[in-house]
Parts: sequence; structure tokens; C-alpha cells
Amino acid sequence: MDYPTAKQALITGASSGIGKATALAFAKAGINLGLVSRGSEKLAAVAAAARELGVKAEAYPLDLAKIDRVQSDISAIAAQFGEVDILVNSAGMGYTGSLTETSLADWQRVLDLNLTSVWQCIQGVLPSMRDRGSGIIINVSSIAGSQVFPNWGAYCVSK
Repeated sequence: MDYPTAKQALITGASSGIGKATALAFAKAGINLGLVSRGSEKLAAVAAAARELGVKAEAYPLDLAKIDRVQSDISAIAAQFGEVDILVNSAGMGYTGSLTETSLADWQRVLDLNLTSVWQCIQGVLPSMRDRGSGIIINVSSIAGSQVFPNWGAYCVSK
């Protein structure tokens, strides 16, 4: 990967899966990292691995499904971490079960994390990107957004 002007990235869902892989690929490319996830122990390990690759990497434990504070928390993280050149919204989760068995609380938690928090993270960094006239926003989606996966109703809707 070649990111000649990107110096810093904020990545959600950075403790595992696509978020972790993205973080380590960006670190290899020399991009400093702000890493967000609710799993602080695994997140700290990813930050340590990124620092071993020679970049600044800060771990920010945050449950993005708690949507009442996401935008303000992301804005505060960006202010502390520094200008965000790349935002990667990779956090996601899902519950299995038929729609008739899915509780409203489970439905809402999936949509809050997979959909609403993405918008709030964008709201948290977009003003400074616009002020600078540059920035990249990557929203990780899923094939589940266009193909039916039985018993993954809320996840499919949110992706």
C-alpha cells in the first residue's frame, strides 16, 4: 500500500478481524494509528504490534454501541491523537436467530454499532477533514448487505 500524504488513521474494530489486519497493514506503510475497540486487552496487543513496526499507535477502548457518546468521544480522540487523515469504520457485530426470536434490545444493539456509530464516527472527524480539504473515509461493509444470510436479520439490514 502506498499512502504518500496519509500520516494518521483512526480505525474502529481494531482489536480483531479486518480492523486489526488494516491496522497492521497501515503500520507497515508508516501510518500512525488511533485504534478503537471495546476489547481493551486485545486492542493493546494490536497497538504494541503496530509500535514494533515503527509507528505511533494509541489504543482507545470505547464501546461504539453506546451511541449517546460516540460522536463526542471520537471528536475527543481525534483532538488528542491529532489530525485524522483516514477513518476506517470496521467495527461490527451480529446476533444469530430468526427475526421472530430477535429481541428489540439485540436488534437495536446491532444497528447502533453497525450503522449508527459509523455515522457518528464520520461526524466526529469530518469537520476537520473538510477544514483541511482532505481525508479518506472507509466504511467496511459485508456481502450480507446484498445477499440473504438466514438468521442474520439485524446484521444484514445494518450492512
